[in-house]
Amino acid sequence: MIKVVLADDHEIVRKGIRLLINGKKKIEIIGEANDGLQAVELVNNLKPNVLITDLTMPGLSGIEVAAKVKKHHPHTHVLILSAFFDEENILKSFEAGALGYLPKKSNEEELIHAIEETSLGKLFYTPSIMEIVGASLIERKSLGGDLGASLTTREKEILKHLVNGSTNKEISANLFVSTRTVDAHRRNIMKKLNVHNSAQLVKVSMEKKLV
Repeated sequence: MIKVVLADDHEIVRKGIRLLINGKKKIEIIGEANDGLQAVELVNNLKPNVLITDLTMPGLSGIEVAAKVKKHHPHTHVLILSAFFDEENILKSFEAGALGYLPKKSNEEELIHAIEETSLGKLFYTPSIMEIVGASLIERKSLGGDLGASLTTREKEILKHLVNGSTNKEISANLFVSTRTVDAHRRNIMKKLNVHNSAQLVKVSMEKKLV
């Protein structure tokens, strides 16, 4: 069972999300918050698998909430659900530790899929969000100093696919190598960049302009 805390200062939005989730056998909403401070408190007390939070709320913003949850409750994964999908908010959410960013106009299938993916600690971004993130990365043309120089040409190629959200299987098919080879390169990249999960990998890649 995926246990979810839902944070949004608009009751009608929370009600709508409840209606979409209620009846799903593997997902349960165990708490609701109407501001950022209450969201953090509920995570402290209930320790959910996933926190779905709005971007703009009283008390603390969704980005501030994500940062606090990431620091103190790394096993609770944050999914930002927002009416805003501009580059600045998306990148700041990601840098704060959110694993997913979903527009509020998304359909039921996308919401359920986002919850399932983030509950497993996987990154989740819709194609429209990834397009915005990708465009931002393309603008960062220079490599990140020693870190960039430490990566081989193949590792840089695989890193680019990883940042774009591709799975090992997808990368394997695109580069005509085995998934075992991709996984080995992925481990080497993470070791060289001194990161321990996909979120940190993408964050460092963006900050150091590695792709």
